[in-house]
Amino acid sequence: AGPVRQEPPLSPPPDLTREAAATAFLEGVVRGEVSKEELEIVLAQYDEDISWSDKYDKVRTVYCKGGYRCASTAVRLDNVGREGHTFLHHIVENYDQLAKWTVFSQAAQPTNGYLGHQRGGGHMLTGAQFADYLVHPHRAGPSEEADVLFFMTSKVHMPTLQHALRSSYKVSEEQHVPVVSSRPAVCPMNGTIVREAAAFDGGDIGDTWGPYMEVPQLHAFLSEKCGIARSA
Repeated sequence: AGPVRQEPPLSPPPDLTREAAATAFLEGVVRGEVSKEELEIVLAQYDEDISWSDKYDKVRTVYCKGGYRCASTAVRLDNVGREGHTFLHHIVENYDQLAKWTVFSQAAQPTNGYLGHQRGGGHMLTGAQFADYLVHPHRAGPSEEADVLFFMTSKVHMPTLQHALRSSYKVSEEQHVPVVSSRPAVCPMNGTIVREAAAFDGGDIGDTWGPYMEVPQLHAFLSEKCGIARSA
């Protein structure tokens, strides 16, 4: 009998290779094998419970503006600005030694949607997971930007400050959120704006933009903080 010819092993599809790399990286993070030079999670805290993030403690940095409420391991900041101030502080103070990948988040547990101040919701888009942000550079496909990840949940019309919300972003208990079977795209798959608010909540429109709507409290906030007179 002649020699047996062995076929070369089949290479896994690129998508599976990236998914495997992302899974392995996340497992390494949880085991404490990934350093802050590789990944850093920056949390902006006042007095929120951050125990949900304890499994990432090796790569976690907490900035706290809650005074005596802050843990001894947190970096204390004066209670000025919002989370944007905290994130900018981190960037400025660590500009020459930032991690290869930094994930910025409010300190409350990241759950779906946002129902209003202290009424629930951790700002996550339906279908997205916090881990998606941690592993993005290892998972990003050829059509994605590997150096940044935002899931767009709203957009603003600057001349009027009217906002349009994404249909898969939960903002009320009564809202019918479309079913999302996989990790969502950065922007809605169907970019068409739904013109009528009633249709926006009908449940059969999929992932799209809702109608532009007034946000009265935003006008008041900008007027107070920026010294801009409110228009009639």
